[in-house]
Amino acid sequence: MGRALITAYQMKGNGDNTKNICKSALYDFAKHLKENGVNDLRKVEKMHVLKYAHYLNERFENGVISASTAQNYLSKVNVAMEYARLDRSCRVDGVNDAGLPSRTGVAVFYKGVGVEQHQNALKTLTGRLGAQLALQREIGLRFKESCLINAKRVLGHALRTGVIRIEGGTKGGRLREFPVSSPAQIRALKIAAEIQKDHTSMVPQNMSWAQYQSQCYREISGSGVNFHGERHHYANARYETLTGVESPVNSGFSHGLEHLKYMSTTLDISLEHARQLDHDARLQVAQELGHGRVNITNNYLG
Repeated sequence: MGRALITAYQMKGNGDNTKNICKSALYDFAKHLKENGVNDLRKVEKMHVLKYAHYLNERFENGVISASTAQNYLSKVNVAMEYARLDRSCRVDGVNDAGLPSRTGVAVFYKGVGVEQHQNALKTLTGRLGAQLALQREIGLRFKESCLINAKRVLGHALRTGVIRIEGGTKGGRLREFPVSSPAQIRALKIAAEIQKDHTSMVPQNMSWAQYQSQCYREISGSGVNFHGERHHYANARYETLTGVESPVNSGFSHGLEHLKYMSTTLDISLEHARQLDHDARLQVAQELGHGRVNITNNYLG
């Protein structure tokens, strides 16, 4: 499939097809498709490209590839699929559809899912996937974590200890814990636990993880929201709670000194105090999202 994609890309006729970035991107996409059970380009749907875009985002957040590489790879795939199919039905907007970072890695606008947008999406989704969106929105879970979470166990632990304990589907299998910060988190866990029933995850008992994953991506692709957008909402809401001010993308004050001055003035604190408060909040948000690098919050908060 890699060669077929390159041939399709060459139809664009801009002389770019011999560059290594093009071949690397398209062979990477072909490999991803095969790993997900797709061996024929004619069977590729938009949800497969969306799934690949989320995969690129994971690699960026894990420090494997740069923001610009993630954007470039998806751009090459979009062009190749357009010429292979002779339509744009599989095209995915990296930022709006999949939450990919800007090429600098610093967000310049809010990429979260708004309340009305979230509510409208719930009307089109199954109750199970809707419950998972709530977990992503209120607890900051990754899509995979929202699928593999044992909601009953997490709920019980949260009610006993006041701590949310995430194990299933985490990056590198690493446990993460953080305090319950809102009643909405408990409500989301209760709804998920009711749907989960006696099973150990949110994956239906009659489906494999791979089958359910594909079903979810197909379902979300027509809903007007994306999984990562719910995590963006969580990150920005938590930052505001922790600092008392809006994030750069929500406040309109640019990342860096401009936003720190806004924070200093709004809270009536010194610039140095504002800098420390910003850093501490970003560190907390990064940890709750399951990241070890504080600078990854630039993609969420600006």
